[in-house]
Amino acid sequence: MIVPRVHDLYHSNKVNFGSLATDGGIWGVVHKATQGLGFTDPLYKTREALALRAGLLAGAYDFSTDDDVEANVARFVSIVEPSDNIAMVLDFEDSTHNAMSGAEAYEFLDRLAQATGRAPILYGGNRIVEQIDPQDPKWIDMAGWVRLWRARYIRGQPADNAALLKAVGTIPPWTALFMVQYAADGDGPFPHQVPGSEPKADLSVVPFDTKAELAANWAGAPVTKSPTMTAPLKKDE
Repeated sequence: MIVPRVHDLYHSNKVNFGSLATDGGIWGVVHKATQGLGFTDPLYKTREALALRAGLLAGAYDFSTDDDVEANVARFVSIVEPSDNIAMVLDFEDSTHNAMSGAEAYEFLDRLAQATGRAPILYGGNRIVEQIDPQDPKWIDMAGWVRLWRARYIRGQPADNAALLKAVGTIPPWTALFMVQYAADGDGPFPHQVPGSEPKADLSVVPFDTKAELAANWAGAPVTKSPTMTAPLKKDE
């Protein structure tokens, strides 16, 4: 049986954090905080507090745009005001009007690591495949410390979390998965809902057997080496 451990959401989703934690088997939640320079999720700060009060791990994501990266990262960090136990995530996915490029994603992750002193998480699926060259040395280096949260909604019904993780696989140059969002909007294997969530929820599995193991890896290891980016990227690079 697949057992989801992480639920991601934004302000339009209905949620009961107490039920997620006590009945839903959920260990952590990642909530939308910003979308580039133009949008702040109005429920982010309230829900972060509710999640932590319920004993859940908490994280924040920025939905990627092609806004100025330096300003975007600064705004994201200022809105979240992350403590050492908050996971910071770049949601790198398709956008109709202002999609982030692979080069901008690289700069965003590097600047975010510099701003927080911790390794962030990259979430995505097809856009990672399309925009990131797995042979690029700088991405190979970054994949060694930025965690990968893959979105992939496979057909069929794997027997358990381990079988699901094996069926999904990683995206080069990453060699391991931190999380897999296996269900969203009714797509993917079951379950699509847990106590405390809406139907057709965004749910993820993790390669950890206990909440303590996930908690130990949740917020990211300290960034102990020099950033690989030496200068801001120009828009046309």
